Amino acid sequence: MNKIKSVLVLVIFAVIIYACDNDRNAFLNPYADVNYESLEISDNDSIVKFLESHYYDSNLDSLKLIDAGQLSLLNDVRLETIDVEENDINYKLYVFVTEIGMPGPKKDDPTKVKGNPTEMDSIFVNRKGITLTNNNINSDPFDESNQTWWSLGRTFGLPGNAPSPIVAWVKGFPKFKGGENITNNGPITYQNTGKGYIFIPSGLAYPSINFQLGQSINPLFDQVIVFQIELLDIVEDTDHDNDGVASINEDADGDGDPTNDFSDTNNPNLPDYLNSNIK
Repeated sequence: MNKIKSVLVLVIFAVIIYACDNDRNAFLNPYADVNYESLEISDNDSIVKFLESHYYDSNLDSLKLIDAGQLSLLNDVRLETIDVEENDINYKLYVFVTEIGMPGPKKDDPTKVKGNPTEMDSIFVNRKGITLTNNNINSDPFDESNQTWWSLGRTFGLPGNAPSPIVAWVKGFPKFKGGENITNNGPITYQNTGKGYIFIPSGLAYPSINFQLGQSINPLFDQVIVFQIELLDIVEDTDHDNDGVASINEDADGDGDPTNDFSDTNNPNLPDYLNSNIK
């Protein structure tokens, strides 16, 4: 009997210790030891390796492994490289443009067409997101949806605004133009849309550096991803707060970034482009 009691005491003690460890782990950042500068290097190496070993098959509208001396994505003139600084780390974003896009005439002025979206405009897109793993993007998409509105300018979940995407979209989509809306008493239909691929290092996608205690673990944290995108349309000169001034022009300090301008001392945490009291 004494042996049984001793065993029970040990089991209860072990359970208490385990529970305490779990409580302690709940207050620890599981990504505290990630070296994000080293991760940027390895992410870029993975993307470059893929670009060197694959080509764009225009007949199938897909990316294929080079097997007969085809022109690599890396050496294709349709590939653009964008330098982006985020969280004090310099990243390279790669955008492969298969179709630049040909917008139709503007409704208010048929002599003009819409241009490329700015980093503050709203966009109407089709998208498919895939992880880049072991030099392969043939896995099932983690995200796929058609005809959805997004705001390249951050909206912080405020009512009445489209959701905001990852940093890579903000920097990558301005390389495309939308298409022409040819809807005629039927489903929304576009032609001559902008199409391509955005190759994204983890720091411009879903970086764990932004993890907050109590937040759920995102399986996409610190993953290299690729978005196949189609830009259908844009809201040119998007005015998020409907104050008559395009959000891209609500740039009080003139640095080209309206997201860091907070002029209202009564509402110091709301950027000017979301504040109708500031024009």
